[in-house]
Amino acid sequence: MAALGGFEILVILAIVVLVIACAVLGWDRYRPGRQGPSPRAHPTNEVFIDPETGRRMRVWFDPTTGAREYRQD
Repeated sequence: MAALGGFEILVILAIVVLVIACAVLGWDRYRPGRQGPSPRAHPTNEVFIDPETGRRMRVWFDPTTGAREYRQD
C-alpha cells in the first residue's frame, strides 16, 4: 500500500471540512419548529398533557397555512 502524498491528504482534509461545515450549517434546516411561533396562529380549545415532559400544552392553529403548533400552556 503506497503512502499518501501531500496533495491526497489536502483533498481528504478538504472533503472532511466540507462535510462538517454542511452538517453544522444545515443542522436546523429540516427540523420542524425551529422557525419560531407563527404570529398568525390562534389558540384553540385543545389542551393535553405531553407524555414526555408532563407539561400542559395547547394547540395553536394558523389558518393561512393550516399548520398546528404545540405551545406550553
